[in-house]
Amino acid sequence: MKKYLKLFLTLFAIAAVFSSCESDDNSTPEFVSFANDTQDFAVTQNGSGSFDVTVYTNKEVGSDRSFNLEVLGNSSLSAEAYDVPSMVTIPGGTNKGVFTVNVTDTNIDNSGEVLILSLSNGDNFYTGDPILINVTRDCPSNLEGTYSVLTSGQSTDGAAADPVVDLPYTVTLTKTGTNTYTVSDIFAGIYIDWYCVPYDYCVETGGVITDVCGTLSSSFTEPFGEAASISGTDNGDGTLTISFQNAYGDASTSVYTKI
Repeated sequence: MKKYLKLFLTLFAIAAVFSSCESDDNSTPEFVSFANDTQDFAVTQNGSGSFDVTVYTNKEVGSDRSFNLEVLGNSSLSAEAYDVPSMVTIPGGTNKGVFTVNVTDTNIDNSGEVLILSLSNGDNFYTGDPILINVTRDCPSNLEGTYSVLTSGQSTDGAAADPVVDLPYTVTLTKTGTNTYTVSDIFAGIYIDWYCVPYDYCVETGGVITDVCGTLSSSFTEPFGEAASISGTDNGDGTLTISFQNAYGDASTSVYTKI
């Protein structure tokens, strides 16, 4: 809606210029625009769903008006995954039109896809910018709980105890969003094992893990100031396999078993 108002003010100013230059033409230029620049939609895992997209014009007229819809080539969403009408109609007596997009969970990557749509019409209309629709998969996630963890890893720091094999630890995951969790110790005890004695780092390191359809991930800055990341999988049997690495080259793999 903000975009709609911005376009209206801009084109109103253009109309004022036209009006001042051509006293015999007091008409305001007509335009059509999506209500928003972006829109988000999550489709159920292995399922389908639909959502509405709103279009506005700056004028109301007595008859229906139709505008062509085009899927732009830089969309990443597979053509098999969506159904978009060829045009949207704004009924007479209004300046608002709505069309429906249908989406199925077909060839959608866990990182998400984008669907980009544009509007077009005859010579008498200005058109706004395309709309970028972010499409993600909506998967059930239930990882909350306490886990018994065994971790094996290798540190690149000569002062650390290496290698570590099947270090036991207990970690708690707490759900904070649809697919996000806080982790009581994102290193599952191995940083304490490595760095408590040589560097006095003897505390747990809390963190956040995101679960997208069984793919686990996290990016953060580790306690000594370097980039670190987590990747893993929900194995579907009450266990998680999570691997860690940092910019120093330290790495570990943990197997979480829900208690």
